[in-house]
Amino acid sequence: MNRRDIPDGYLTAIDAFAATLRPAPRMTVSEWADAERMLPSKGAAEPGRWRTARTPYLRAIMDALSPHHAAQRIIFMASAQVGKTEAGLNWAGYVMATQAAPMLAVQPTVDTGELWSKQRLQSMIDATPNLRTRVMPQRSRDSGNTTRLKEFPGGMLRIGGANSSADLASMPIRYLFLDEVDRYPLDLDDEGDPVSIAEARTTTFVRRKILLTSTPTIESLSRINKEWLASSQQRYHVVCPHCGERQHLQWDNLRWPEGRPHAAQYVCEHCGAFIAETHKAAMLAGGEWVAAFPDRPALGFHLNALYTPPGLGLTWGELATEFEAKKREPLQLKVFQNVRLGECSADPEEKLDWEDLKSRAEPFALRIAPPGCLVATAGVDVQKDRLAVQIRGWGRASVCWTLDWVELPGDPTHLAVWDDLERLLSEPLLNAHGTPLRISRAAIDAGYLTDDVLAFTRKYERRGWFAIKGVSGARQIISRPSKVDLRRNGVTQKGGASLWPVGVDAAKEWIFARLGADGKHAMASDRQERFSADLPEEYFAQLASEVYDPNKRRWIKQRARNEALDTAVYARAAAMHPALRLHVWSDAKWSELARLLEPAIGDLFSPPATEAPVSTQPTWQPGRPQAAPAPDTAPQTKAVSLVSRLA
Repeated sequence: MNRRDIPDGYLTAIDAFAATLRPAPRMTVSEWADAERMLPSKGAAEPGRWRTARTPYLRAIMDALSPHHAAQRIIFMASAQVGKTEAGLNWAGYVMATQAAPMLAVQPTVDTGELWSKQRLQSMIDATPNLRTRVMPQRSRDSGNTTRLKEFPGGMLRIGGANSSADLASMPIRYLFLDEVDRYPLDLDDEGDPVSIAEARTTTFVRRKILLTSTPTIESLSRINKEWLASSQQRYHVVCPHCGERQHLQWDNLRWPEGRPHAAQYVCEHCGAFIAETHKAAMLAGGEWVAAFPDRPALGFHLNALYTPPGLGLTWGELATEFEAKKREPLQLKVFQNVRLGECSADPEEKLDWEDLKSRAEPFALRIAPPGCLVATAGVDVQKDRLAVQIRGWGRASVCWTLDWVELPGDPTHLAVWDDLERLLSEPLLNAHGTPLRISRAAIDAGYLTDDVLAFTRKYERRGWFAIKGVSGARQIISRPSKVDLRRNGVTQKGGASLWPVGVDAAKEWIFARLGADGKHAMASDRQERFSADLPEEYFAQLASEVYDPNKRRWIKQRARNEALDTAVYARAAAMHPALRLHVWSDAKWSELARLLEPAIGDLFSPPATEAPVSTQPTWQPGRPQAAPAPDTAPQTKAVSLVSRLA
């Protein structure tokens, strides 16, 4: 009988039985990858045969995953795009090709697991002949090849999500690949840590293998960092081409001339010579892993983006350029630290001293935008007997000035206080040149008295005043809105009111990170958060009214009132509204707006303003128009149009 005449199911059984009789080849994972794995033409930076020599630091990690290696637990904490997932894919291919055993690969969610399976795993199977003959084609009627299950002779590979308890708690597993573990949920359906749940499935196998990989996140939450600290802590040491001494590459040793980050070079910690990136390929080829704790059973490897092979990621110059662009923005700097350096970032600032914040106040008047302050947004908090309003001004690099802090007394279920709010938000501010500056966007919290807030925002939506609702735990400061107005048939009403979700935790982390970083700067001009000396003590007390508890992983109020912090959050969300998006404005956009709002020469007799006027007027009062002079409004009309166009 010809093999082609045997049904697929019988062939699988025969191959499985034969696999149990065949001794496993003593081949390492890297040897199998070099001999068999093919990179697909679609999606791969360098299609064709896999070459470990291109990423030589992966060899020891992959070989530790070989069944004859003594290690059972391998930890790989690294920056993005250095080969973490590729090492895991090579291991999965090796298992399918040479091992008769069950394996589980876990991604952060079921959806990301399916995407990984379709785009990465199946592409590897399709491109690699050695795997195509072992894993049945998906088109086969009785195939064991689906998006979430790959059967091969003597074993199977399951693809699961860390957010699904069903994926993690069923059949025994000998080989376990836990990818991007810092993105896993902290607690899975009140059953505990998903990593521990998945690992429990390997306990019946004496010669099990567990691989954990991830880019780290904040220190108190990072699983991979805790695993790394308990491991052998190996770093990849390379040889200096000038003195021949070994060292591991550290960010602090990358240097560049002022204003020329693209010219970055590495400085040897032994001889002080500058190392050009042209030496990197040879340095990687001659590198070796050095363990700080070689006797520990868990093998831990750490790698940052400085090791990225030429042509497979960012150059040293590109990394330096990215750093220069992000170094003044604390949250962006955290992302750089995690994603590029493969290091944990500090927890959100746990506590701020309001008196310290007040000591940073500057002598500029409220409702007067200092030089560089080009766009204004507002945040409004609704209380039982008042509306709390904060107006914040914005400039380049998200530098922010608190331009006004007003509490409008009144019952929000009555129209009078809303009329006061309409007058306040409509009243233009002035800048140091006397040019009016109107509020571009205002975010109003609808968590309390939702219907009253929506009634107001429906009426003034065209002015850019919109309703928001705070969402805890969300990592985006502002997200896609939901439509809340329905027709009689239940269909969403076109043009109806919208409710925008605001990630209050993410916004507070952003604000506290900036305030914490500002405390290191003696010069006010170096700070990101700028305050007028006319702000009352109560404002600063409210701004610092919450602390971050890393154990509970949430923000906790330390005093009854916190509206100054909440409205600062809402004003930030307003600045990031899709119609404005100040956080992604280019320097050219800011320059274009500055040319209109801050002319180099005011008139023939007055020099251009370099400082904001010192306050001589009280802040805005409800029901009373400002006594400020009313300059020509034509420049402001142009400015409003320009802000909308630039956004």
